[in-house]
Amino acid sequence: MKLSKIATKSFQGLQLCGLLLVSVAVCGQTLAPPALPTRGEDLLRQVSLIEAVDDAQLSSNSLFEVRFGLPSTVDRSSEDSDRSTPSTGSVELVQPQTETSKDLNVKFRVANQEALLFTGIQHAFNITTEAGTRDALNGHWLQDYLHSVGELRGWSDGDKFMAPYVGHTLEGSIFGFILRQNDPRYRAVQWGDGRDYFVSVLRSLAFSAVWHTQWKIGPISEASIGNVMLHASPGFITLTNTPTLGTVELMAEDAADRYLIMGLENRSTNAPLLILTRCFLNPGRTFANIMAFRVPWHRETRIGLLRDNRLIRKEFVKNYRETGEKGFEYVRPQRTDVGIYPKEAPIELSAFPLYQSFLGGGSCVGGGGSGAGRINAHWQYVAEVSGCLIMHMPAANQSGDSLFYGGGVRWVPRASRKVSPFVEVMFGGQKVSHETDDLTLRKRLLAEWNNGNGTLGHYPMRSNWSVEVVRNGPSLKMGSGFEVVVARPFSWRVLDLEYAHTWMDDVMMIHPQNALRIATGAVLRIGTW
Repeated sequence: MKLSKIATKSFQGLQLCGLLLVSVAVCGQTLAPPALPTRGEDLLRQVSLIEAVDDAQLSSNSLFEVRFGLPSTVDRSSEDSDRSTPSTGSVELVQPQTETSKDLNVKFRVANQEALLFTGIQHAFNITTEAGTRDALNGHWLQDYLHSVGELRGWSDGDKFMAPYVGHTLEGSIFGFILRQNDPRYRAVQWGDGRDYFVSVLRSLAFSAVWHTQWKIGPISEASIGNVMLHASPGFITLTNTPTLGTVELMAEDAADRYLIMGLENRSTNAPLLILTRCFLNPGRTFANIMAFRVPWHRETRIGLLRDNRLIRKEFVKNYRETGEKGFEYVRPQRTDVGIYPKEAPIELSAFPLYQSFLGGGSCVGGGGSGAGRINAHWQYVAEVSGCLIMHMPAANQSGDSLFYGGGVRWVPRASRKVSPFVEVMFGGQKVSHETDDLTLRKRLLAEWNNGNGTLGHYPMRSNWSVEVVRNGPSLKMGSGFEVVVARPFSWRVLDLEYAHTWMDDVMMIHPQNALRIATGAVLRIGTW
């Protein structure tokens, strides 16, 4: 039933009020002090009480090596307790040690609750700011959801650069940090911790991939709530780049925290400056902290920034200026395992950009991901999903996508060497689509819709102004290349050159039968470290 203008405005107002109430509740629980402030304490001191609680919990789990007289225990009789002020010349060596708790299992229940909260905030934002998403709440939920998921195809999703390569990258890093802060074994890892660090990164990558897939096509997703793929160009780009680029972002934030932020903390006690630096140079970690109802600038590896912590930091900075000895200094932990790991990676995960040229005319640009498991020293089984956006269409209102999915085997005769050539064969399917948009009709329909305030009853779907031709066919591809091992956890697939044949007729002016593809990408080598 069509909503009247008054009802629509009322609905928007209720949504906005709901979002504000959620925000107030979240911020209230995050920033509210455990006890009422006395004698007119300002907001900074109120927030510092919560920071003190974080530090008390941090100190109690024996994650720190302390030297030069800085006490490592806190008075637990009060939740406001903090570390004692050190004697002059005290310096803290910030280096996480092995977790002493017997329960080192990942707290999946809490992690999933935080991820669900983050997902809910994203949906609340979309519902509040997008009239089309609100309109999609009408209709048959299951039917529209399945129809939306069924529209997923190709590579591009029609978004500009900022959404897939910046926004989704941050989303992936936030999910990754949520998993890490609920992983007792690895929550305090830092850049440079070797095997423990990369195991933590791998766990974050897997968690991020699962939760972003849920956000894209799951039961509480853009497909189920906003039916996004019925209204915009769908594509696999975010399913690939959100967890992979998000993991790169997570690692970049770790490096920035160690080399930039920690360096600044050794030289300054300016709390507002340090708070802003921690938050803006680590946006993914900051938002994950908020999802856990902690101050945004919280760190597992260092004391807080306010209240008594600031007095301790002043001692650190003073000592650093007088002696040159840093208050916060990374020391790589000694490796306790003595296992011997193979040079041939048992499992490999790869992400790559690609360029494909159709021999009958035309080309496309995109990317994909693959996974490989080892059969023996020279053979692997491999699976791949990749897609690309077809370039140089004859008109601006035409677009095309190509999607490959399949598996096969890879022969790697020198898998244990630094430079490793390979030959692979894969068989699967190819999905090629061509879409022609009536841009004039689209503009007119959107004007008539007018964000729910016009004469058109519902947000127009792509099918109202677009004609799509889609074909599927079996596809065989084979090729070779070589990769260079950069370090035990990583290698760079410098060149991957392949020929593909697809048993399919032309799709409008697209000729997908024969193609050459060139790709290069990063490989995560699991089990070699």
